[in-house]
Amino acid sequence: MRRFAALLLVFFCAAFPVAAQTGGGDYRMRDETSRLAVAVLGRICLMNLGDTNAIITAASPTGEFGFADVPADVAAGFLQGRQGHVRVLRRKNMGAVTLVVGQDGICSVWSEYADITALHRHLLAMVEKGGLKGGAQVLALDARDSDGVRINDYYVMPSGWYAAQLGKRFNDDGSQPLALVTTISPPGRRPMEGVLSVSRLLKPSR
Repeated sequence: MRRFAALLLVFFCAAFPVAAQTGGGDYRMRDETSRLAVAVLGRICLMNLGDTNAIITAASPTGEFGFADVPADVAAGFLQGRQGHVRVLRRKNMGAVTLVVGQDGICSVWSEYADITALHRHLLAMVEKGGLKGGAQVLALDARDSDGVRINDYYVMPSGWYAAQLGKRFNDDGSQPLALVTTISPPGRRPMEGVLSVSRLLKPSR
C-alpha cells in the first residue's frame, strides 16, 4: 500500500507542480466537486475495476456523466509516461473532474477542487450506503502529510454482490482488499487539488 501511495504522489506532483490557481472556489464548490469526484470513482472505477473497456465505455460522452476527450498533450501530462486514457467532466459551478485510466490497473479521479473532510464523508456514504449495492466497507489505514500534500490510505473490502462481480473478472472469490489512496493539496496550491486512486493489490508470489 505504501509503495502504491508513493507512486501516486510522484504522479501527482510531477503532473501538476506547485502553482497557484487563478480561481479560488468556495467551500460549497469544493464540497460539490468532491461529491462528483467520489461518484465517478464509485460508479466508473470501482464498479468496473478489472475491465478497462467497461471503464472507458462508462466514461464516454454518451455515458451517465458525459465525459469528453482531452487533447493529447493534456493526456500526456496526466499519464506521465504511462499507457492509458484520459477523459474530463465539466459541470456548471464545479471544478473539473478528470478520469485517468492506466493500463497498469490504476483508475484515478482528479478533482480541480477538493476538501479533505468532504471527500472522506462522501466516500463513506458512497461505499457504505449503497453505492456498491451494499457490497463493500471502507477501512481507514493511515493519514499523513508529505510535501504539503495530505495522503489517506484506505482498503475497500468487497463482499456480497460486489465481490462476486470482481471474482468473475479476476477468477477468484473477489474478496481481496482494494487499495484506495486519496491525495489532497491545500486550496489554491496546485491546479488540481485532489486525486482518488484505486487499484487491486497484487497477491504476493509464493
